Amino acid sequence: MNRFNFKHSVKVRVRTYDVDSQGIVHNMNYLKYFEMGRIEYRRNLGYKMLPSGIFDDGLKVVVVHNTIDYKSFSYLDDILIVFTKISWIRNSSFCFEQMITDESEDRIVCSGKGILVNLNDRNEPETLSSKFISEIENFENQIVKIHNEN
Repeated sequence: MNRFNFKHSVKVRVRTYDVDSQGIVHNMNYLKYFEMGRIEYRRNLGYKMLPSGIFDDGLKVVVVHNTIDYKSFSYLDDILIVFTKISWIRNSSFCFEQMITDESEDRIVCSGKGILVNLNDRNEPETLSSKFISEIENFENQIVKIHNEN
């Protein structure tokens, strides 16, 4: 992964409650940082989060899969940069690829992927809108739609 392949990033400062008894960021916190990146990615496209936890365009998505590959440690007060992009879109699902680097040392801390599924009012998978797909393709400046659902 190369940070120059990402058009979106957000900075996160490591807080006291993020570190474990060994003085390093606890591994579960990277999932929180990834989620911050995903939320800010959508905000960057002009959407607002409603009190219900759904964006104001009505898109209702849930995470169905996360992976993380840890490369190095982070410590209290480090400034981390969370890079985020959508690498593919299928009918009702899409994939965020993410990478976290340490701002001061420019080293990769971890990388990962999150697969999300769009749901309807009955919490069943629902086809993503063509508006969503075109917004992502325009922002990422590439075609990300995959036409099979495998």
